[in-house]
Amino acid sequence: MALCNNSVCAVIITYFPDREFQHRLKIISQQVKQVIIVDNGSTGMESLWLDKAINGRKTVDLIKNRVNLGMATALNQGVRKAINYGYSWIVTFDQDSEPQANMVQKMLDVWERYPNRERLMVVGPEISFCNCSHNFSAVHTYAPWEKIAHVITSGSLISKEAFESAGYFLDSLFIDYVDIEYCLRLRNRGYDIIQVRDAILLHKIGNIEGRFILWKIVHPTHHDPIRRYYQFRNAVLLHKMYKKAEHGWCISNRTILMKIMCLILLYEKHRLRSFLYIIKGLYHGFSGRAGQRGEIPFLYSDTI
Repeated sequence: MALCNNSVCAVIITYFPDREFQHRLKIISQQVKQVIIVDNGSTGMESLWLDKAINGRKTVDLIKNRVNLGMATALNQGVRKAINYGYSWIVTFDQDSEPQANMVQKMLDVWERYPNRERLMVVGPEISFCNCSHNFSAVHTYAPWEKIAHVITSGSLISKEAFESAGYFLDSLFIDYVDIEYCLRLRNRGYDIIQVRDAILLHKIGNIEGRFILWKIVHPTHHDPIRRYYQFRNAVLLHKMYKKAEHGWCISNRTILMKIMCLILLYEKHRLRSFLYIIKGLYHGFSGRAGQRGEIPFLYSDTI
């Protein structure tokens, strides 16, 4: 039997969503059977916008956390509820992402045709950053799909068997590298992650801009300085966790981190605060501390 979106539940994580979220929710709802929104402590006008977006929709459930529990914990809340409802696939979204026409069905179609379907656990779309003219997609061929190391959380279609086999997202990472760690964990259990070329997701990343260094265009993202803490802390934690099994990824990721630091130094306004948070993140990473503020030890296995 052909796979269809009636077996798919969307999990959307919100944190003070904008008024355009109503439009994006409508588009997502049209591509899945049900939506579960997990809100991480939104208040004020943004909370009203969220309620307006839902507006009594019977196919939309809302889990409302009183405080920000982090991306990983919120994802786990939504995924567990979707699995309890009996869904076979979960597609996860950030609040500012918008799937293009038939994105979910296109990923399901490729899943059905995949030669090693029993080993496939995550399918991601091609990402088009709506606030940047450059396309950062990992898909470089004209084949329908490409096997890759990891995909981003938003737009990812995940089999419930992935959670039954490898567990859930790591709560202690809180935010950033949550998706990367999960994909690396699946890969190290022998599973596949692919990206589908013609399944398109519009996604926003930071406050990205295009700048030129000589003849080359670069893209500082102007993330909030505190995000730099999580980026660098969690990167170090993953480097320690996967230093043997994913040595190549660790090396390439260190290069990316160096480029990020250079772009912050050259272009971003809050460079001093960003570097202070980077230093704190590196310190907590090497010290094996995790959680929202580095308040808990990060438990990992040297045998991965």
